[in-house]
Amino acid sequence: MKERIITLHHNSGKKQFKLLKHIEKLLGSTLVSTENDSGFLEEVVDTVTTDSFTISPVFFPGGDIGKLSVCGSINDLVMTGAKPKYITLSVVLEEGFEFSRLDKIIDSIRKELDENGVKIIAGDTKVMEHGALDKIVINTTCLGEVLYEKLCVKRIETNDLIIITGPIGLHGAAIMAERKGFQIDFQSDCRVLTKLLAVIKGLRVHAMRDPTRGGLAQILNEFSHSTKRNFAIYEDKLPIPGGVKTVSEILGIDPLYLACEGTAVIICHPEDAQDLLERLKNAGFDPSTIGFVGGIIERPLLILKTRNGAKRVLPMLVEELTPRIC
Repeated sequence: MKERIITLHHNSGKKQFKLLKHIEKLLGSTLVSTENDSGFLEEVVDTVTTDSFTISPVFFPGGDIGKLSVCGSINDLVMTGAKPKYITLSVVLEEGFEFSRLDKIIDSIRKELDENGVKIIAGDTKVMEHGALDKIVINTTCLGEVLYEKLCVKRIETNDLIIITGPIGLHGAAIMAERKGFQIDFQSDCRVLTKLLAVIKGLRVHAMRDPTRGGLAQILNEFSHSTKRNFAIYEDKLPIPGGVKTVSEILGIDPLYLACEGTAVIICHPEDAQDLLERLKNAGFDPSTIGFVGGIIERPLLILKTRNGAKRVLPMLVEELTPRIC
């Protein structure tokens, strides 16, 4: 585009047509069709998820809002045991947003979709007045097909083991460090988790979640409340990187509440746990068994078993700890 910035005139008429054609060119073969007001599904889909992304900053160590929007929606679908096939893409831009930055974001979207064989089935673009929006918001809806028996909270059983596929808190710590201007030697773990679909095949995996907003502690609390079971994790088994610990200590944040964007929590039958760990390692993950599911109880809790043998309750957060991290 010869123009440098997005204007309100890109909401309609010739400028809107040029903007859409510019985006279509950048997205290339990931688009199914641009000729109709709706997209036509050519494959079977039975699962859907939707999400909106408002992250600040838009560009961060390890990714940008474009990569995050695709990875986030694809991963939500994968957590149910479904293969992602289609995605919708809606972009809302602030007047004055630079075309050069938009191009980088759209290119990130295209790369992630190409690598994962996911097609854009529908989309939309809007422009809002300067100051009415903070730079850019992206909404995606991902559709797919369940490959195995649906993974869901209701399948979790007493004595199941809790396995995490990688380090804790990288995304949340990277975003907070970028905002504060800290020099760090790590980056967000933002990535797709589609490899998990092959890893879990034939194993008694009961549920999976990616610990985004609220981190590990939030999703385990949600599991606990939904199943009416205590969940317990071991402090000395938690894979928290040194850089995440440092950022957390400086900001006074518990890393167990920091978001991950490329790590999954898997609830697995204990007899299949060792096989699962080996498969995860072979697939390039760095997994750890961090705890177990307790028995049914009237007032379920998430309990941290500390290194010195004490027990500490990890509650749900009352207030948002790290706003706009996705």
